[in-house]
Amino acid sequence: MRKIGLIFLLFVLMSTAFCQNKDSAYKYWMTFGFWVDKEITLDADYSFSLGDNFYKIGYLRKGDSFPITNSHAEIGKYLLRSVSATIGRRYRTDWFQGSVFCGPSFVYGENGISRNISNKFFTAGLQTDIQLLFRYADELGIGVGLYGNLNFKKNYGGININLTLGNGK
Repeated sequence: MRKIGLIFLLFVLMSTAFCQNKDSAYKYWMTFGFWVDKEITLDADYSFSLGDNFYKIGYLRKGDSFPITNSHAEIGKYLLRSVSATIGRRYRTDWFQGSVFCGPSFVYGENGISRNISNKFFTAGLQTDIQLLFRYADELGIGVGLYGNLNFKKNYGGININLTLGNGK
């Protein structure tokens, strides 16, 4: 009987010593966006909280022709790549989530001049994002994303269809 009591006591002590609080203050979600028309737009973001503030680190690829056939810009068109680090707000209900972000970005790419000649560039910019999401599960969602970038070379904006994975908080 003592062995059973000792095992039970060890089990209780281990479960309380190694258990983790069910709810933590850390909130995050990952967004994968795309849009296919005459050009392809791909977007990948990681949004997270530090205290009461939300931050987003993102990568956007815009301007590739469909299907992707070469790695150079077509004549008169731009291939754009953007890396951004933004700060924003999140608004959430049981079924919906909206977020707004704004911050600096690094934009690089190339401008097609002639058939096999392109002019490469890089510049700083100001990235803005709005994400509207329907959460059909705590960890999964689908929605739309609106984005824009003001920079010194080629301003751009657009819309994406977003798939979102997160911790549901």
